[in-house]
Amino acid sequence: MGAVILDSPWAGQSYSPPTPLDIRTIESAIVAQLIAQINGIEVAHFPDKPESYRMMHRVGAALVRYDGAEYGRLIDTAAVVQERTLRFEITLMMRDLGWNYGGAPDGPSPGAYAMIENVRAALTGYRVPGCAKCYPVRERFVERDKQGGAWIYAIVFALKTAAVEASSTDNYPTLVLATTQEQGGVTSVSVNAAVYTFNSSGAIQLPNGNVTAVALSNITSGAPYALGTDYTVDSVNGVLDQVASGTLPPGATINVAYSYAEIVTASAGGRSAPLAPRN
Repeated sequence: MGAVILDSPWAGQSYSPPTPLDIRTIESAIVAQLIAQINGIEVAHFPDKPESYRMMHRVGAALVRYDGAEYGRLIDTAAVVQERTLRFEITLMMRDLGWNYGGAPDGPSPGAYAMIENVRAALTGYRVPGCAKCYPVRERFVERDKQGGAWIYAIVFALKTAAVEASSTDNYPTLVLATTQEQGGVTSVSVNAAVYTFNSSGAIQLPNGNVTAVALSNITSGAPYALGTDYTVDSVNGVLDQVASGTLPPGATINVAYSYAEIVTASAGGRSAPLAPRN
């Protein structure tokens, strides 16, 4: 059975799984680099069933396999961030070493020695996006496969990247509107008494918020009404409410005098600055 390419070469635009730094994506990039740089042999991912693999190419094959990783010390204290050193092994299977017995080097076809140098040159300094450059770690003779008629060598390359804890969205409430009210009456503005009428819900909405010194009085006699007994004040929003047990009749028309201070409202709807002060 000939070697097959199990995964499509990494195209640099889409990932599955959706990360450019997973093992599969990095290995696919290495395979693609070898295919682009080396001619004359077959380049593929290492087969799932190596015991059934038979090299069919007349010259040789280079099979890429993930060899493992090492993790460095923790870099961050708030999240798990470590340096990750991944190793990939290229198994090189060649029909001959590069010369016939008693003959000159580099015989009639590329040999194992020459191809080892080609693989080293193709991957040394190669950078997978999101990783540091590849560098060689070791190379070794594995065996002479008499049955398959191949010299087998292994070359290991390493590259470094970051291993980062998976992030999650903090479960904080979303701020959509914030209102800041001046305290202490630094810019307090006094409003003279004006006539207002309680609506059917027993409320009066003043044209300003952040109100203080609210005073209600009878429009005929000028007699004052008592806060807490006849009415209540929502000073933040500038709303007056009748007290049902008080002396104000439903739908009463009265005089209202008050003071107010500035309010600044900030919206989360994409504004570059808070709204202008509301007077």
